[in-house]
Amino acid sequence: MPDVALLIDWENVYYTLRQHTTGPLPSTLSILQAILQKAAEFGPVRVKLAIFGQEVAAQDETLLMALEFTGMEPIAVAQRMSGRLLKGRSDAVLITRALKLLYKERQDIDYWFIVSGDRDLNALCKAIKDEDKHVYLIAGDKSLANELRDSPYLRDDVFLLEDLIPQARWTRTALRADDTQVDKPQPPAEIARRTPQRRGRLPVRVRAEPHVPAVVPTASPESDKEQRRLAVLLLDQLVALHARAMPRGDFVTSVVPLSQKEASSVLEQRIDAGIEQGTVLAKLEGRARAKAKQMLAPSMSSPLVAETIFHLVRVLRRIDTVTSKDTRRIPAVEAVLDPLSRADQPGGLARGRSQRRLLLETLFNIAEERGAIQTEQVEREGRQITMCWLAEGHPLVVYARQPAASIVHLFNFVASTRAKGERIDWVNQALFAELLSRVEGDGLESTMRRAVERGVMRPEEHGKKAGFVIDQAHDEVRTVLGEFDRLNGEVRPAPAPAALPAGELQALPAPTDAAIPAAAATDLATAAPRKRTRRGRRGGRGRRGGQGPKKAATGEAAD
Repeated sequence: MPDVALLIDWENVYYTLRQHTTGPLPSTLSILQAILQKAAEFGPVRVKLAIFGQEVAAQDETLLMALEFTGMEPIAVAQRMSGRLLKGRSDAVLITRALKLLYKERQDIDYWFIVSGDRDLNALCKAIKDEDKHVYLIAGDKSLANELRDSPYLRDDVFLLEDLIPQARWTRTALRADDTQVDKPQPPAEIARRTPQRRGRLPVRVRAEPHVPAVVPTASPESDKEQRRLAVLLLDQLVALHARAMPRGDFVTSVVPLSQKEASSVLEQRIDAGIEQGTVLAKLEGRARAKAKQMLAPSMSSPLVAETIFHLVRVLRRIDTVTSKDTRRIPAVEAVLDPLSRADQPGGLARGRSQRRLLLETLFNIAEERGAIQTEQVEREGRQITMCWLAEGHPLVVYARQPAASIVHLFNFVASTRAKGERIDWVNQALFAELLSRVEGDGLESTMRRAVERGVMRPEEHGKKAGFVIDQAHDEVRTVLGEFDRLNGEVRPAPAPAALPAGELQALPAPTDAAIPAAAATDLATAAPRKRTRRGRRGGRGRRGGQGPKKAATGEAAD
């Protein structure tokens, strides 16, 4: 049998699976084994190369182990240059290694399997075909370039990842309405490929809501990166449910299915580490004692959480501000990451411009994983550029578009970085221009003015410096900082008791409604007081029974 060469652009495979499937990603080992099995059908695979970027490898710690298990040679490609994240560099390395094998090292190989669908491989496929070799492509249906798809001269056949990896839940059965190829006439061969009878498979239902696979973190549970990811996961779920907290068991099963026990245990470790570090609030309500019944919520007072969500809102609002009807998508690096990284921030965990840039890139990737940001690789002037836009209707996008979101999180972030004893509700006016001017654009002044008119904040000088003070009891502030059930606009504030004098009402703390829904609080405020019972006389909870409060009121001492 003839010898076979297998060259894999793992970055292409990884992003294809991440963008076009729902649910958890299949294991790296199973993906590589499926690709290797298809290539082995044509003969013994003598050359096995896998090219991948360092950023992709950092997100999947099992990659190197899977490559070693399948006997593939790993080739890592640096993706950072002067602090900038560069994508698409794996194609150049793949082409160089393939030509070296073709003309110098392995001229005897007759069958070539290229696992990628980028149009940059046109010249490589033509060169292999010119040497009377057989070329087969393995790629996703929607990541295969039209040139490679339409021209049989460039390849002998194409094997789709959708067929090789059926356990992945593929979502995209047609072009998106915002695709660059949506208006391009399709050739008859492409139309035939899109028919439901293709290979006897039924068409897959397309999810209307934006969704991408939930990526479970694989680094150390205590690391800042994993705790930031956990905070965004919690925020995404709570905003989608319009809830202030959610049971731990429901949160785990919403991120990873019950069948993925290993992934569930990994997420549980992150939650335990977050509770210990104070980035996650966990509380048992009522008589519940089971660990799965813990009510989880991100701790907005934690410096790490405050910094994470503040910059996440900045990234989302920056994309929302720059994109418009005329400009539907923008370059991720030049229009989002570069401008936002230039702003200096007071304190915080990310010190220095390089660390802030890395933080912004991490949050951009997390938002992309959660489906809030959509991306596409395009070629301009011979280089690959990542274009991005927001997914309409996504919970994180809806949350970031709240009128006071950026202002409230600016106050919350600044408060978390200040030392004890300093005022935590005052922010220098210069910080608004420094941190929010590139986010709000020309609308910063009007955004601040409307926030003052609505009572979210008020101007106040501190010494000789102009600044603003936030109203912590304002409805918009409470909504953004944790009371997500107010996002739907149906929650009514609980009325204050009318029996107390006006002077005492001013001394009472503002209601937080942290444990009681607003509707229930209203019912409790208007209902008649219940008569105290003698519950607990036999040693249960409340051992004093009905006599305890009476003795305390009359000043009698207990025996």
